[in-house]
Amino acid sequence: MIYWNLFIAFAKVGLLGYGGGLAIVRLIYDSVQPFIDMSPEAFANIVAIAQITPGPVSLNTATYVGYESAGLAGALTASFGVILPTFILVSIVARAIQKFRNSIVVNGAIQGIRPITIGLVASAVVILAVPSIAGEGRLGTGLAKMIGAAEGSGLIGFLQNSPVDIISVLILIVTVVLVAKFKKSPFAVLLIMGCIGAVLGVS
Repeated sequence: MIYWNLFIAFAKVGLLGYGGGLAIVRLIYDSVQPFIDMSPEAFANIVAIAQITPGPVSLNTATYVGYESAGLAGALTASFGVILPTFILVSIVARAIQKFRNSIVVNGAIQGIRPITIGLVASAVVILAVPSIAGEGRLGTGLAKMIGAAEGSGLIGFLQNSPVDIISVLILIVTVVLVAKFKKSPFAVLLIMGCIGAVLGVS
């Protein structure tokens, strides 16, 4: 029964995941809950790991949740569930794309779906923002220790008691500026910021 439930849950993700990536994060998060009681912070960690590993977020999450729920067979079942609808839809669309290219109905449907993807991305921001910049394991504390601030001193105390992780917020701002304004490679920025976080995290 668990295998059928995994398949159906992630088949819905594959079938309804228009836009892919962050646009379906909310859908993935809701699909995960019946199998694993996952906190937003744990889910944010999965999304972060999925960004630096091969494959889309939906597939990586399906594999992880399936494995945690029902071992290797569960991982294969959930992964197959998320892949199958996409494979079928792409096969159908590939055959019909020329026929419906100028269809007013199809173009209208796509125009209507586009704003939805913006809303879905915004919902992903809501889910991921709080655990990303206000979760545990503050990078700011690591920075304070690196520059020699004493334990319990004003600087470390300020960074620990701040409602947000100031260093994480700075990383967020710098990333947006580098990618959006200066058109730097997202992969390079991801690698650099990940290294900075690793250094501060073990300090």
